[in-house]
Amino acid sequence: RLACMPLLACSCCFCLSLLLSNRVTPLCSLLNIKNTMSVASRKERYSTREIDIIVHGATGFTGKRVLTHVAKHHPELNVAVCGRSLEKLTAVANAVGWDESKCKSSVFVVSDIVNENAKLVDAFSNAKVVIACAGPYRQCGLPVLKAAVEARADYLDLCGEPQFFDDALLSFDREARAAGVLACHAAAFDCVPAELGAALAERELLKNNTSCAGVEVIHTMQNISRANATTWHAAVDGFHAAASGELVKSRQKVTENYPEFKATKPPSRPKEWEKAPVSPGLLPGHNEELGLRTMKFVGADASAIRSSWRYLRSRKPDHPRKGARIPEPRLSVLIGMDAKDSMSALKVMGYGATFSLLARYKWGCNMLHANPEGFSGGVFTTGGPTQEELEKGRFTTYVTAFGPSSDLRARVKVSGPEPGYIATPILIVSLALTILDAGKADGNDLSFESGVTLPGALFGDSEKVYDYMRNGGVNFDVVDDFDDLQSPV
Repeated sequence: RLACMPLLACSCCFCLSLLLSNRVTPLCSLLNIKNTMSVASRKERYSTREIDIIVHGATGFTGKRVLTHVAKHHPELNVAVCGRSLEKLTAVANAVGWDESKCKSSVFVVSDIVNENAKLVDAFSNAKVVIACAGPYRQCGLPVLKAAVEARADYLDLCGEPQFFDDALLSFDREARAAGVLACHAAAFDCVPAELGAALAERELLKNNTSCAGVEVIHTMQNISRANATTWHAAVDGFHAAASGELVKSRQKVTENYPEFKATKPPSRPKEWEKAPVSPGLLPGHNEELGLRTMKFVGADASAIRSSWRYLRSRKPDHPRKGARIPEPRLSVLIGMDAKDSMSALKVMGYGATFSLLARYKWGCNMLHANPEGFSGGVFTTGGPTQEELEKGRFTTYVTAFGPSSDLRARVKVSGPEPGYIATPILIVSLALTILDAGKADGNDLSFESGVTLPGALFGDSEKVYDYMRNGGVNFDVVDDFDDLQSPV
């Protein structure tokens, strides 16, 4: 059960594909695109807005925890909430200590985000950053992003649904760049630890003038047994979209609308570079350094990392770490399990195979939606984990960047509390704080000023975001060796 949870929880986003547009721009213009907004204009825009962060979907399982985290740990920020039910919004507002006056000024009700776009834009127009927590995003995410772009409010979400990335980029990437708006998906456990862990490890190699020939990410979970069924439903729809060919069509649109990706395709890896890491196939592998049984992690991380690399190459061809002339590293993203626990590996394979088979068909999706607990071995439940279960959970992600030879390596250990509902608020709020800093005259260390992107591309070179995450309780430590005194699972 413990090993099944992270595998199935991220099935919704295993085929992440990025960077689409609804019209083609000449290649020379795309490679040298200049945002019409400057840092000064973001500063000017922020100076007229009273709300620092507005949490949309604040009454949901994760949204409530995002609101609670920012209210408790960042009381200096002016926070607002938005959703469909006044009664539920008032309840979560009261739970974090808002009085009647605060509720009147900071609770926004938009019962129909599709047909009440103007009302949603009005709610966002006084906010600097929107944190979108309402899913599934393929069903209700686009109207929220549309309103954020129109309101010129920067945007973050928890989305791990590949089709939503495609739809959002087709509809709003160019508009976001023109408006000077940042929109970043997957700003949660899926995919911040892997993306920013990989970026930090690569930067360590670069300090020694060493090229990165490969990246390995191994996720491990401790004391985690349950998750909310909303994640399951998103996983079912996302996997079905991949199996039905929707993602293939999206990739074709990427090629058609972003020719600069092809123009900045990286050169081939030199033959003399060591072929590391080596990914396991269908059967489990073994990591000797950590003493773990490993299996391929069927989540969004690998696609997100590659998409961030591609995005950096296209928008910053001379980037020192990911420029157009730098060969792309090999990449392996794995889930680590106790090497002595063969039953967990068999369960992962069994539940994963069943899920993959049923999610290919509409009738199978209906079965999976109807009984998430049964088809996940009790991992995904309507009520989700209890507070006691959340407090016991932890995660550790091990990231290794390999140099051209086996003796050149950089290691980053990412660790924190329960990933889905405790670490995630820390992560997304840390990213929001970094964007808020970008609105200050001397506060911007982001890779871009606008556009629709992913955490690795936008935040991978930022120092502030790592400081915010560490201060929040999610550690990114550069280490010489992974010398844990006890088993990481």
